[in-house]
Amino acid sequence: MKFILPFIFLLILSCQRDASHNANSDVQKLEELAEEKKPEADYQCVAKVSGMVCKMGCGGTIRKELKSLRGVSRVAVDYEENREEQIISVFYNSRFHDEKEIYAELEKINNGQFSIGTTKSERLNNPL
Repeated sequence: MKFILPFIFLLILSCQRDASHNANSDVQKLEELAEEKKPEADYQCVAKVSGMVCKMGCGGTIRKELKSLRGVSRVAVDYEENREEQIISVFYNSRFHDEKEIYAELEKINNGQFSIGTTKSERLNNPL
């Protein structure tokens, strides 16, 4: 009996690790498929944004939130420490959003921490 219990414990533990590994692998595959199926960007909007206090935290949050929008393929943050307004560029597919919707979503992030200043939008000649 003393020899059976450690064997059963080891068997259960190894099965849990395999299941966890398989679940993580499945999630990673789904994320890769989602990235592959993002529609090509045909527009770029650029905004001056105030309220950012750091590149990594604020910039990362903005990138994450905006890239979660369907049709947004890329978000670039141009952050300089001593500048009052930072520059955010969003590359998106106009079939899903327009720049006003994107700016509205940006202003919702972190309970309205960020505000939009000067903006511009342009059609991309060579979509990404």
